[in-house]
Amino acid sequence: MSIASKKASGAPSAGSRKPGTQPTVKLGEMLTREGSPWRPLQESGMLVKGQKRARDAKAIFAACERQLLSHLGAVCLWPKKERNVTWRAGDSSFYVLSFNPAPKILPYIQFWSEPDEGGAIFEVSSGAWNPPTETYVDTEKQELLRDHGFEIGGKANNFRKILSIESARDVRAVAREAAAVLCKVLGYDGTFDLDYELNLQTAYLVRHVLNEITPYTLEKLLREWGFVAELKREEAKPPLIEGRTDHGPFGVLFADETKDGSGRFQALKLEAFKKVKNDQGQILANHVNQRFPFVRGRVDADGDLGLETQVFLHGGVTAEHLRVRLELWRWVMAAVVEAET
Repeated sequence: MSIASKKASGAPSAGSRKPGTQPTVKLGEMLTREGSPWRPLQESGMLVKGQKRARDAKAIFAACERQLLSHLGAVCLWPKKERNVTWRAGDSSFYVLSFNPAPKILPYIQFWSEPDEGGAIFEVSSGAWNPPTETYVDTEKQELLRDHGFEIGGKANNFRKILSIESARDVRAVAREAAAVLCKVLGYDGTFDLDYELNLQTAYLVRHVLNEITPYTLEKLLREWGFVAELKREEAKPPLIEGRTDHGPFGVLFADETKDGSGRFQALKLEAFKKVKNDQGQILANHVNQRFPFVRGRVDADGDLGLETQVFLHGGVTAEHLRVRLELWRWVMAAVVEAET
């Protein structure tokens, strides 16, 4: 009795540009122009190059204004219209600016932000985790930070406060405050490199997904995954793949064709039948239903054990997910044979 009846090409270098074309844009800058459209992204670099002559906060801000606004906008803004487009619940971002005036001394400021949290966390290093840095935040500087709303908090015991950042205007205000804190509190004067670390994290791993599948493609995937598989086509009948594991045959039926005649389907049904002795069919069916909720066990009119499960591709699933479902199916068939003995 048959189963059926039962990241990007590289940008050209500056030397290869044609006359009159725009200069090459750094990858991180390109990705952060419009609110960080791609995640995850991690980049580090130099925001301000150190010079021999000291500069004030105004000059330092002018030297890095464009890139600083771009970075802070990517980290701190979560536009509502971009939900589930450039960001999703569970994503997060952080940004660190630091300089190294002497060995083992690393004063820094940093920002941490998540969507739907009502603001971004702005932190200033206190030296709690790096005692040599304490001299850059002495008692007078600590009082200055408290006057501007900072308090000790968080695991690192840094000075921190929460900022409401909802627009480009807010980002500019925060950028100016960041420059002021760096220069007037931590003493940055532009004679050292000011380095940055930009990290746009995501809770979602982007992979290629299958929204639909052809019987021919699935046949090839099954063979790749170690199954015996043969595609059967009969006129006026839906396609069928006859498969086999070490523990018996099974069939794959196709449903929910995306368009009549397209040969592309969004639902699969796996079936297996097994002849059993006496009343073992119901015992094994109950065993399957109790132990494997994703598979349905039943007894047919002949008293044989039937197994079936469905796999839906609607919304897209990865090939790895599909493989896992097939491996679970293999496991269930093996478990049935083990329970029978």
